[in-house]
Amino acid sequence: MRLAPLLALAALAVPVMAAETPGLVWSEDFSDSETFAKNWKPYGFLASGISEKSPLGKSVSGKDARPEWWSLSEGALVGRNMAEEKHPPGIRRDVTGSDLRVTLRFKLTKEGMLGLSFAGPNRAVERDFNVGGFHVRTSGVSAWDNDVMHPKDSPEAAELRKKGVWNRKFFYVKTDKTPVAADVWHTLSVEIRGRRLSAAVDGREAVAFDTVCGDCPKQNIGLQAGGTKKGEPSVPTLVDDVKVEGL
Repeated sequence: MRLAPLLALAALAVPVMAAETPGLVWSEDFSDSETFAKNWKPYGFLASGISEKSPLGKSVSGKDARPEWWSLSEGALVGRNMAEEKHPPGIRRDVTGSDLRVTLRFKLTKEGMLGLSFAGPNRAVERDFNVGGFHVRTSGVSAWDNDVMHPKDSPEAAELRKKGVWNRKFFYVKTDKTPVAADVWHTLSVEIRGRRLSAAVDGREAVAFDTVCGDCPKQNIGLQAGGTKKGEPSVPTLVDDVKVEGL
């Protein structure tokens, strides 16, 4: 029996799996509370824990998060900022893949804000952390990123390490000031391909930029609900029909 040719043919017949398969990763319509509770993890900072060492407050997540931050109402996800808190509450769900598209519907009040972020092994700040995202307000769409405050081998960076301070800065990259109407539903489509991150509202591209290190494998996406300014009264941000696809 000629085994060698048969084995060669068998090897050719085995499909080669791509490193990343395009297509649907998951979708969520917020119609089932048990599914929502299983898949999404809320997080935020409590005003009761604000101190010199923790200027944003005490970090909490999961069951320790405030139930007022995120809830389901009439088949949609409702996020609320709290006036006394210095950071908008967030909620995460795991994803897989590097190049992704996230689409969703959202509705803002005049004072509201929706944030969307991607997280993964951020080699700039050397942590599993956000690698870029957007803030959508009625005044427009802003893109943001992270980087180090000081070069990692600098005396300034060494001094921060001694103090236990994270060598990280948050900054806005660019803003599109096209208004987003309040109190009506809109569509948001966000794509990350390599380091390139872009956002489109109602089919029109608003902002696109090259992230510092957005080409890493993604671990989760995050949604954030906030007000136009810190310290404003609680306002609702509504989200529905979230879909994540590999590109």
